Amino acid sequence: MDSRLKQMIQNNPVSHAMDVVGEAWTMLILREAFRGARRFDDWLDRLAIARSVLARRLKTLTDAGLLSRRQYQSRPDRFEYVLTAMGRDLYGVAIMLIFWEQDWSPRSDPSRAIRLVLRDGSVAVEPVMAGEDPKAPILPGDVMPRPGPVPGQAPALKEMRRRKVQPAMRASGKPIELGIELFGDYWTNLVLAACFYRVRRYDDFLKTLDVSTSVLADRLDGLVSHGILARKRYQMRPERFEYVLTERGRALYPTVLAFFAWGARWMCEPGKLPVELISQTTGKPVLPVLRNAVTGEEIDARSVRPVPALSASERAAISAAQ
Repeated sequence: MDSRLKQMIQNNPVSHAMDVVGEAWTMLILREAFRGARRFDDWLDRLAIARSVLARRLKTLTDAGLLSRRQYQSRPDRFEYVLTAMGRDLYGVAIMLIFWEQDWSPRSDPSRAIRLVLRDGSVAVEPVMAGEDPKAPILPGDVMPRPGPVPGQAPALKEMRRRKVQPAMRASGKPIELGIELFGDYWTNLVLAACFYRVRRYDDFLKTLDVSTSVLADRLDGLVSHGILARKRYQMRPERFEYVLTERGRALYPTVLAFFAWGARWMCEPGKLPVELISQTTGKPVLPVLRNAVTGEEIDARSVRPVPALSASERAAISAAQ
């Protein structure tokens, strides 16, 4: 296994982003921040989370610069937490996860489906992670990762990132989005990253990820059971299998691109990316940007708003009118 591939998988803008936000409670707290949560009780009411866990995560997000702590009451002192520019820039990740959940997750609730419109509600918005063509999504075959100007060294693993979604979250009675479960677990993230680098075979995962056999087997089994990977036999004697991304798994690519873009902007020094995405057409570096496929304009959290998704009959009426 190429040592450069190992380094690219473990040290890239996505891995740096995950070192900050790649934990299930953290992602759920940020999700609710985009939905308007600001005060401690807002998160307590919306999430089945212990007060001590919430306090620790809010402090971590504040220290990392994603939230800003502001006093809104004295005697007794009360504080609220608002997204900073760094935190708001995770909007691309949030949107890509929401739309993947709606389109691909077996846990999605159609009654809660949304679409985006401009802030004044006048025009529908079609969000994509775009590259050289501002109106077209980047597809897996459009770009190729390569070592950047400063490959550097892989960051040290953090113990908190190695744990799976906490049992308490499952027992809370509130459904956990599949996307949160996937991207909220360190090792699942790393296995997914390797898959997008075209790693397929068990021994290659072991060599590339420095992961134990038990953890790797558990994460691969989980990804297969969720329909993200398919297990395909490539050898009979002895029997050997490889793991390939399914259509549902490949559909996670825009979310990976959104993490890459955020990590590149906020976790890496300008001009010093450890990994770059190179256009297969022009050979130039590409940095994904959340854009409106209708107009090509960049999208941020303050330029659009969510509204309920159209029903099947409403979509049919619009299609007939066109």
